[in-house]
Amino acid sequence: MRFSIRAIAILLFPALLLAGEGLDYMQNIINQFENLRAELAENFTPEKRREVTGRARELALQILDIEEIGKLALGKHYEKLSPAQQKEFLGLFHELMANRVVEANIPSQKVISAKIPIEIIDEHTENDDVFGKEAIVVNTRVPHRKQSFKVEFYLYRAADGLKLYDVHIDDASTLLDFRNQFSSIIRKKGYPHLVKLLRQRIRKIQQSDG
Repeated sequence: MRFSIRAIAILLFPALLLAGEGLDYMQNIINQFENLRAELAENFTPEKRREVTGRARELALQILDIEEIGKLALGKHYEKLSPAQQKEFLGLFHELMANRVVEANIPSQKVISAKIPIEIIDEHTENDDVFGKEAIVVNTRVPHRKQSFKVEFYLYRAADGLKLYDVHIDDASTLLDFRNQFSSIIRKKGYPHLVKLLRQRIRKIQQSDG
């Protein structure tokens, strides 16, 4: 059995970042979502959209380490919850994050093009001191009308491979925004109110999908 140099390096040095690894990872994700969009371009019936949406959710949950992101989003408040509350929160956050990824990639209106308007530029590594990660950052640009936005995808190496844990849009961290919002809600109205708001948000998304 023959192994490539890349495969051998991963076996011997699993924490080593190989050149282009993050780029390959993101391109693969984009390709998979574009394949799903292409199916909708050919058939946009309600039945087909439900099927594709379900598969998109499964793909989203392969990309994201929901438990880790949930803990990071809740920050210091996570450890103060009981095991039952932690399980409840992660379940709700699991649903919310999967829905957000699907919303971003699977259009609710008739699909004209399967292509996702995103340009992958390069990657680099950096220490993410806010969330304590050695981050693999994939830089991209997303055109919107007459301007474009810098979008950076933050990956880290989990036990089962690269996972996406944060997205920076024009240098603003989505995960940090989650943490700040959650912390503010808990501080002002308590954790039960945060759970209530998460349930309302999920219910609203489900109703719009229906």
